[in-house]
Amino acid sequence: MTLEALFNNIAAYRIPIILVLIASPSITYLACYFIPGKKEEPYLLSINLGLSMLSMLMLSGYLAYVTNTSGWQKVIQQADILLLFLPPYHLITSLWLSRQRIPLQSIPAFRTLQGLTMLGGVFLVLSWLASKIHIVLFSYLPFGSFLVVLGVLLGIGYAGYRKLLG
Repeated sequence: MTLEALFNNIAAYRIPIILVLIASPSITYLACYFIPGKKEEPYLLSINLGLSMLSMLMLSGYLAYVTNTSGWQKVIQQADILLLFLPPYHLITSLWLSRQRIPLQSIPAFRTLQGLTMLGGVFLVLSWLASKIHIVLFSYLPFGSFLVVLGVLLGIGYAGYRKLLG
């Protein structure tokens, strides 16, 4: 299966996917309510956060691919608005409902989410920086300062990597 086929299937089965993403935080919250326990709740909430991370990664990959190949015009013309806004809604709702049940630090998927967020942020900043670097940059910013900024960014990325792997 190619990525194109995957995204075509997502578009073809959009109603079931939308229903799953809308209902899963509430179903997880109800499952935690009816099956309370210190062992079970973190794993139920972790599965829900894992689903939201997967949907956010797929959204990010789709947006990165389309904007790099065709630009934002293609996203505006072809993308389903509900499928674009549903992953952030699912992530925010899942985090909010998880925080209502237990502290977020006790959920295994939350540490993974923090690590992926830090790594993704550093990657975005580094790719933006790499696309903007010209020889003119060094006439405004000393090379030593540039290396310090680059070192700080790599340090944040390493901290995200350590959080990701625990």
